Amino acid sequence: MSTFSTYDIAVPVLTRGLQTFDHILHKAEAHAKANGIDADSVYPSARLVVDQNPLVFQVQNATKTVRNYVIHLTGEDIAPFVDNEKTIADLHTRIKAGLALLKKVTPDVANGRAESQSATFNPSGSHPVTLKVKDAVLLQALPNFLFHLTTGYSILRAQGVPVGKADFISNFIGVPGFE
Repeated sequence: MSTFSTYDIAVPVLTRGLQTFDHILHKAEAHAKANGIDADSVYPSARLVVDQNPLVFQVQNATKTVRNYVIHLTGEDIAPFVDNEKTIADLHTRIKAGLALLKKVTPDVANGRAESQSATFNPSGSHPVTLKVKDAVLLQALPNFLFHLTTGYSILRAQGVPVGKADFISNFIGVPGFE
């Protein structure tokens, strides 16, 4: 029987997800250039609906999720991101910083911390929940991260950027050329 470790579940998905975010941002830049759109004035502030946060927020929160879980997986103290991104180039830089954090995680350390208590979560003001690291990764980090990635993808798609399912899923399954 094959088993998955906490490292196996978290680090490849978060890494490939950030690479996917970077990929769709590159597609947005190419679309903007081909269509005379000022990508920096349109895309970072774009949103699906008035009361939902914009693209810049989606990248920031995807990378905050990565940072928070690198802390849980390693036990290291990592400075928070500043949240001052305004351009597509800034978003690429933020994603690269998230990828650099994930490279710090080793299987031995992450798997060694899997059973330890993680942070306490208080989603939307509900009752606080304390989870083990492995459960926090599987039940909170990954859904939250994928929510922000999917929302970012959807924002760009709604702006006319020609991204499709292949742009979203290809890197996750290892299609060459999407790293």
